[in-house]
Amino acid sequence: MTYKRAKMALLTGVSITILSGQAFAGNWDGFSFGIGGGYGIANNELGIAPKGLIDDAKLTIDGFGGKGGFFTFGAGYDRTIFNNLVIGAFVDYDVSDIDTTLSLSIPPLADANARADFNIENQLSIGGRLGYLVSPTTLFFTTFGYARVETSNIKASLGSDVGSISGTLASVGNFNGYFVGGGVETLISNGFSIKGEYRYTSLQTEGATVLPGTGISDFVGASLKPQIQTGRVSLNYRFGGKSEPADEPAPRAAGTWTGSYLGFGAGYGAATNDITLADRSPQPGSIFNVDIDGMGSQGGFISGTVGYDYQASPRIVVGAFADADFSNLHHNTSLGVSEDDATLGIGIKSRFQNIFMIGGRLGYLTTPDTLIFGSAGYANAGLDDTNLRAGIDFGGQNVLSEGTVLFDSKRFSGVFFGGGVETRLNEALSLKAEYRYLDLGSERMSLLPNDAPEINEFVSTKFDPVIQMGRLSINYRFGGRDEASVPLK
Repeated sequence: MTYKRAKMALLTGVSITILSGQAFAGNWDGFSFGIGGGYGIANNELGIAPKGLIDDAKLTIDGFGGKGGFFTFGAGYDRTIFNNLVIGAFVDYDVSDIDTTLSLSIPPLADANARADFNIENQLSIGGRLGYLVSPTTLFFTTFGYARVETSNIKASLGSDVGSISGTLASVGNFNGYFVGGGVETLISNGFSIKGEYRYTSLQTEGATVLPGTGISDFVGASLKPQIQTGRVSLNYRFGGKSEPADEPAPRAAGTWTGSYLGFGAGYGAATNDITLADRSPQPGSIFNVDIDGMGSQGGFISGTVGYDYQASPRIVVGAFADADFSNLHHNTSLGVSEDDATLGIGIKSRFQNIFMIGGRLGYLTTPDTLIFGSAGYANAGLDDTNLRAGIDFGGQNVLSEGTVLFDSKRFSGVFFGGGVETRLNEALSLKAEYRYLDLGSERMSLLPNDAPEINEFVSTKFDPVIQMGRLSINYRFGGRDEASVPLK
């Protein structure tokens, strides 16, 4: 339900942008109120350790992921200094449903099934921002501040054809932490602006009570550390804005948008992988089915772009482009047990190394130099081998290290959707900020391909990745210098 509300908010913002009249070079000083929505991916670090049994023993799963939509509203105050700099403070509140789910079913055992769920429900953010006006109507900014997140307890259920039970697997409190982000805001009509932002929230580790009320927590300790990445868009009303048309921006980039361009940029992303393990027996009916909806990855990337735009009318721009992202979206799960000078460690690592995208975009000029656009197209991402490694250290020295490939590498093909803002800085250079969501479909993987490939005759392993990313690029435009841009009508 929350996801549907978030999607409606996003579509509403885009629709209002397209249907609005000409933009105005308003005064950025004053209060504002905004409403919108977006999509988020969480990577949760889960720690489990016995109490008083083995020294320093701990299971750590770094990348227990979830995903979902949210609805947001907020208020802020901005002030312009030194002509082009804007500083501000704001508060916003997200009503979200970022869900992490694990499930297991064994139909031959009386249709037995098990499920665990954890939800990030609401987030309060209080912070500041620092921005630079690349034109009187377009602000590129960074954000930072305090975050407080409310979550559900970790809930579990067990069921079969003879009945079911459910309850709290672990009770979880609220989380405090910080956020950093960046985005762009552009005026679209007198008093109104549209803002897009990509935000990273890191929260402090908090304890969780395992099976509350049973006394298990006296022997087993648990902790949870969520990290959340969100892409968001909001429609804002700015009180006290001026009503001077922005058809003559200063400084002004001359020329049409028609022409080819090259771009270079960077960004940060997060992924969740829906992993399914199931039997491949020839008998009717499934023997077992394990579904992990959200083994998460996160990391940065650098990107190169080549593209071509055509200005079809004074307000409409259409284009095609190709991107190559060299990324480090990685996942790490580890188990460490220590006793005196000896340490046993086991870890699982994987990463998305490169992503290619070919697509098109449709944009709307709010001023001659500022383009709001939506994008879509084909995406292809490469997942490296997922490696399992075990080792023993004694007295600080490694005495044994063994590794194997748990899952083989694979390329995934799918689609992407996105949106962003691009602003021309002069005749040749433009600055672009964009959010993208990649749905890469489902591919079958080989389990233990080097050591026990015959297991794949009995077990089917499928990965279904989803990736979101925020990206910023600087572009050099070869065309568009012969014609001066005309006022928008």
